[in-house]
Amino acid sequence: MTILVPAFVILCMLFVAAFATAQTIKTPQLVPKRLSSTGDSITEAIDAELPLANHWASWVNGYHGFWEWLFGLTDVNSHNQRISRNFGAWGRKNYMEAKSGADMPDFYEQTLGSVNHQAQYVTVFMGHNDVCGNDFADIPTDAEFEANFRAGMENLSKWLPAGATIYVIGIVDIYQLWEIARDKKALGIVDCEVLWATTLLDLFPCGTMLNPLNSESDRLYTQSRNITFNKILSEVTEEYNLSDSNHHYFYTDAVFYSVLSESQVSDIDCFHPSAIGQRDLSRITWDAGPFNDRQK
Repeated sequence: MTILVPAFVILCMLFVAAFATAQTIKTPQLVPKRLSSTGDSITEAIDAELPLANHWASWVNGYHGFWEWLFGLTDVNSHNQRISRNFGAWGRKNYMEAKSGADMPDFYEQTLGSVNHQAQYVTVFMGHNDVCGNDFADIPTDAEFEANFRAGMENLSKWLPAGATIYVIGIVDIYQLWEIARDKKALGIVDCEVLWATTLLDLFPCGTMLNPLNSESDRLYTQSRNITFNKILSEVTEEYNLSDSNHHYFYTDAVFYSVLSESQVSDIDCFHPSAIGQRDLSRITWDAGPFNDRQK
């Protein structure tokens, strides 16, 4: 029995196939010579090795020159270093847009720097301060978090050079951080839980996880917001990757699922990554990232 398919149906099928094919064709990916990193205190490497910002120890923007070598500071083998090694130092630029204390409402403003610098590779590692409020009322709703993330992504999609790469990294598992570091001592002297108790006075961040009066259900609620925000980051990133043919978008939750150890947590504040933690962040995110398969 022969089935006759109307010409109109055939044309529609061809159109759909052509549209789907067009969606998969992207502008060739640029070599990541101009790196711009958006984020918060983790990307600034706060308290990684010395008090305050330790930019040389940043997982993404870090560097290890003569002075870092002379003073015995940690070589974190950052994305910045890996790019120079794998793609050459000629024409290299390294911009840090991240600011300590930043949360997702700050993302759009940070992307203005990425756009102004005409970055070819933008990393996004934000949302920790959205999860880590002083109290639960400070945690944004799903809609608020997504809207702020989309605002920055839209800016990047409109104004970055064609072929640029946007790499979004899921928020660290704050619950696991609490579990690992609660038996640690700050500077080898003060129990981390004593330091964290100052969340009661809003003198230390992340009361939503570290406040000593929190119940287990409180902490699991905070972790659930952590997980939900990562889901939003993943879904929105994938949406942009499918709809924007001029740019390349990647997401990883490898950091969230990494098993933490005490050595990866700062000896200074029992909260931020140590220099060892920053080095591990670089390795994990690079190995899961968009340029790993191009290593020389």
